[in-house]
Amino acid sequence: MRKHSFELALVLMVSLGASAIYSVISLLRKITSSVGLAGSVTTINQPMAQNPWIDLISQLASISLGLVPPLLALYFLRLDAISIGLIPKWRDLWLVLAMAAGVGIPGIGLYFLALNLGLTSMIVPNALNPNWWTIPVLLLAAIKAGFLEEVIVVGYFYRKLELIAPKLAWVWIVILSALLRGSYHLYQGPSAFIGNFLMGLVFGYIFHRTKRVAPLVIAHAVMDAVVFIGYPLVFGA
Repeated sequence: MRKHSFELALVLMVSLGASAIYSVISLLRKITSSVGLAGSVTTINQPMAQNPWIDLISQLASISLGLVPPLLALYFLRLDAISIGLIPKWRDLWLVLAMAAGVGIPGIGLYFLALNLGLTSMIVPNALNPNWWTIPVLLLAAIKAGFLEEVIVVGYFYRKLELIAPKLAWVWIVILSALLRGSYHLYQGPSAFIGNFLMGLVFGYIFHRTKRVAPLVIAHAVMDAVVFIGYPLVFGA
C-alpha cells in the first residue's frame, strides 16, 4: 500500500528538502566566518571547468539531472491521477507578467536594502565565462529552476498534503509551502528567507485559485532569466 507521506518525504529529500538543510549549514558557515554574512559572496551560476567544452557539458549535465526530482514528483502525481496544470495557455500571459513584475521588482529592492543593512550575502547570479553558449545555458538554468521549484514546492507539495491531511485548511498548506521555499534560500541570508516566503504566499494562493502550476513555472523562469542575464549587463561582470 502506498504511503503519501513517504513519497512526499522522498521527493523533498532528494531535492528542495535537502537544499534546505544545506542552506542552513551554509548560512551558519557564513555567519561564523571571519568576514561574517555581510562580507560573504554567494555565486549561483559559476564555471565547472576551465575548458569551455567541458564546462558546457558539465552545465548541461547539472541542469538535466536537476530535472529528475520534479519528474519523479509528476510520476507520483500521475499514479494518484492528479493534474497540476503544467501545460501553458495563452491566457496565462497576463498572469505571468503580473507575477514576474509584482514579485520580481520588489524582490530586487528588498535584496539591495538588505545588502546595505548587512543582512544578506552579496549574490552573484552569473559568473560564467563569456562563451557562445553562456546565454542559452543561463536560460536553461532559469527554466530548470522554475520547473523544479514550482512543481515540487507548490504543485506536488500542495496536492500531496491534501491527500495526507484532508482536513488541513488550504491556508496552512500555502504557509507551509512558503516556509519551505524560504528555508532553501537561507544560504543567502535572513532577508532571502523573508522575500521568498512572501513570494511563496503569493504563488501558493495563485495555485489555490487556478489549480495550475504552469503560470508559476513561467513567471519564476522569467524572473531568474532577467537576473541571470541582466547581472553582467548592469554590473559589467
